[in-house]
Amino acid sequence: MTPWVNSSTIDHGLLKAMLTERGILAMIIGSQAVAFIYTLSSGKDFWLSLGLVSLFTHANAFVTLAIIAAAAKLTKKLNFKTELGVVLFTFQFVCFITSILVQYSVFSPVFPVNWQFVLNNSAICGFVVILLLHFMAIYIDNLNTIAHAANAELEALQARIRPHFLHNALNTLAELCHENPDAAEEAALTMAKLMQVAFASGRKHSLAQEISLTKGYLAIEKYRFEHRLNVNWQIAEIDLNATVPALIVQPLVENAVVHGIEPLVSGGNIDVDITHDGSKLLIKVTNPYNAQSKSRSGQGIALNNIRRRLLIYFGPEATLNTSQKSGRFSTIMRLPLGALNEISGS
Repeated sequence: MTPWVNSSTIDHGLLKAMLTERGILAMIIGSQAVAFIYTLSSGKDFWLSLGLVSLFTHANAFVTLAIIAAAAKLTKKLNFKTELGVVLFTFQFVCFITSILVQYSVFSPVFPVNWQFVLNNSAICGFVVILLLHFMAIYIDNLNTIAHAANAELEALQARIRPHFLHNALNTLAELCHENPDAAEEAALTMAKLMQVAFASGRKHSLAQEISLTKGYLAIEKYRFEHRLNVNWQIAEIDLNATVPALIVQPLVENAVVHGIEPLVSGGNIDVDITHDGSKLLIKVTNPYNAQSKSRSGQGIALNNIRRRLLIYFGPEATLNTSQKSGRFSTIMRLPLGALNEISGS
């Protein structure tokens, strides 16, 4: 199947792709290649002619790019064929106008207008733009393939972490049924509400929803650990409506409970600090840690799951680091505010 056919259903529009670093670079290389070939075929003074032709082709390219940028900003998402028509028309229109205007310049004044020159330039422009759009279509299809691959990986990662969350909650209920039936009933009701949020939240939701989800999980664990589990929340004045990946804080707290509180007979305190560091959301979870104690396996798996999801959503801008000091284990996550990547289908 040709790139043109594939691109009819792409998620990354042509106009947006033309404004990426790859699109601008392709535009510069293409216009300079045209200038070089045109100068070689003209047989005139090479360097002077190359400079003038390069100025003409680059001016066409960047004026067209400015118009495309304005169109992308002012219009809603268009289908591929419409965007294709917009790009072709814009290139041809700009080339046609500049081919007329350049004949009135001090460098090569022509009276009257040489329409053969205008038509030749328009024909060359059309041919080059068609080649450019063909390669841009291939590039967009690659972006589309990467997006769908990331989409599939997110599905797998999310599917892996939700049953893990459900497994731990059910273990808590099972223990409560023997020890405290009344508490088990209350925990089951809490869990029902929690499952509704956890499984219906999609791949992203607000920070407030994530905090509520995490506190609901802790309410269930509190039935089991009672006085052994104490959680201190410190939430700075931040935008709680900020969008974050779903189940991004809760697994960190669950990790602190399973590997920090559960192995210790006396339990301990978990500190959850949510603040901002410049343009980044800073989430720090600290729990007691004893390297000699035995806990359930899976800490590395959970943290690697989160790291991978952060990489897909934010690229290298997000980090997840751990540290140990004075018997305390800390997990620090930094997320760029307002920079969540739009993954296909999310």
